[in-house]
Amino acid sequence: MFKKPLYINLFLAFLTILLLSFSFPSPCISYLAWIALVPWLIIISTEYRTGLFSYLIGSLFFIFNLTWIGLVTGSGWILLALYTALYFCAFGIVIRFLRKWLRLPYLFIAPFAWVTFEYLRSFPYFGFPWFFVGHSQYLHLPLIQIADITGVYGVSFLIVAVNSAIADLIEQSMSRYFHRPKTDPTFFFYKNRIILWVTIIVPCFLISITLVYGYFDLSGNRALPEGPNICVVQGNIPQGVKIKANSKQKKKILSKYTNLSLGSAGKSVDVIVWPETMVPGILNINPQLLDREIDRLSKESVRSITRATGANLILGGTAIDVCDTTATYFNTAFYFDRYGRYVNRYDKIYLVPFGEFIPFERWFPFFSYIVPYNVSLSRGEERVMFDLTTKDDSRHCKFGVIICYEDTVAPLVRKYRKDGADFMINITNDAWFHDSSELDQHLAIMVFRAVENRISISRAANSGISSFVAPNGEIYDYLSNEGKYKEIEGILCNKIRFENSVNSWYTNHGDVFAILCLSVTTVLFLATLTRRIFT
Repeated sequence: MFKKPLYINLFLAFLTILLLSFSFPSPCISYLAWIALVPWLIIISTEYRTGLFSYLIGSLFFIFNLTWIGLVTGSGWILLALYTALYFCAFGIVIRFLRKWLRLPYLFIAPFAWVTFEYLRSFPYFGFPWFFVGHSQYLHLPLIQIADITGVYGVSFLIVAVNSAIADLIEQSMSRYFHRPKTDPTFFFYKNRIILWVTIIVPCFLISITLVYGYFDLSGNRALPEGPNICVVQGNIPQGVKIKANSKQKKKILSKYTNLSLGSAGKSVDVIVWPETMVPGILNINPQLLDREIDRLSKESVRSITRATGANLILGGTAIDVCDTTATYFNTAFYFDRYGRYVNRYDKIYLVPFGEFIPFERWFPFFSYIVPYNVSLSRGEERVMFDLTTKDDSRHCKFGVIICYEDTVAPLVRKYRKDGADFMINITNDAWFHDSSELDQHLAIMVFRAVENRISISRAANSGISSFVAPNGEIYDYLSNEGKYKEIEGILCNKIRFENSVNSWYTNHGDVFAILCLSVTTVLFLATLTRRIFT
């Protein structure tokens, strides 16, 4: 085993943090992801304090890249970073343990383990499905088409496989200049030239297959020419104004979004979409019951928009259900038809921990101090499918709505598609994070939801990035003004691009690839325990 001074390992750790950080948007120098993990893997092979270094890498990486959470809550930012770093720590410890006892190269271990921990980190409430290494490649369409089989995890697997092969080759080169004892865990590997060649050939083969599949898929003409015309409205209301708005400011917010929506008159729009929680009034209760002017004005805006545009409306707002003397609040998407009649609503199912509810508050009341505002929303109970017939009666289709963070929940979008959704609408309010990299990272994640299920997704965002994503992951339109696409206002109208009616493998079968990687990692771990017991 090579022994290096502490400062060298610290430098390697910093190098991984730097390369991995720069590979994500922004600045999104995506090719850095293909070498970013190499220094970390070298540390794992030569440093007995693997867990400590891995946790250091994870902590600093998330602290550096989650600075946008600090715009909302400083304590929440640090706590989330320290929590998610545990997944990095676990990865490092598991890899070190497996290599020590199985004497296998990284290529045969690391990609499976990495996907395992990304998959575990994807579970709502207990994970944080941000900064999957595959997300860094969202602009490379030929590379990400494989996601319709493997999900984003297939792209992550490929990137880690390349990193692993490079780390293995570096170790092999170093072994020529050092005498390696036969007790070294990788001694057998470097004496076996067949395995060495496999380390070179396998990543090249995987990349070739992925790119061939991607180019072949992109060359097919599967898009249908006509889809509904969607108009997303971006009012750019600062969150500081919105959350503390008085009666006068609420009227201004309503007036701004109403006037922007009226600007779509004459564009033959089928659906006008407002972002998350942008309706200042309550739309599901008779205004006379609450006796508030803003509720009456909000309902009047619905009627004025539908009369002028003849479009259906998806409006992000707050719903209140009253039972006896108890009121329950929901983050809701309201659907009105082109005549201004209320049709249905979707209540957000996956709420943001510490953003929309406080988990375990009953047992840990001090959690309430993590967020600087009151949160008391309830979760929705079911997915809701909305029906739409285009103005020219040429097409009848179904669509679902996902609210904000829900586009990071891959199974939710998959279930909508499997239930028959022809396209999806995402409404969000990322104004919390101003013009930070969070907006770009959020869009990158949504791209994979589109590819995985071969479905178009239209996003309406209060401050950006309002956009249209095609079933192949292409961002074919987004709202911009003189090159600026964050913290601007305007409307963006475009047609949905349809995919063929055949569901993707991922839609039909889900996270089979990720579960397979989890199974392989588990088998390797059990094999290691068995070998350790009987050795």
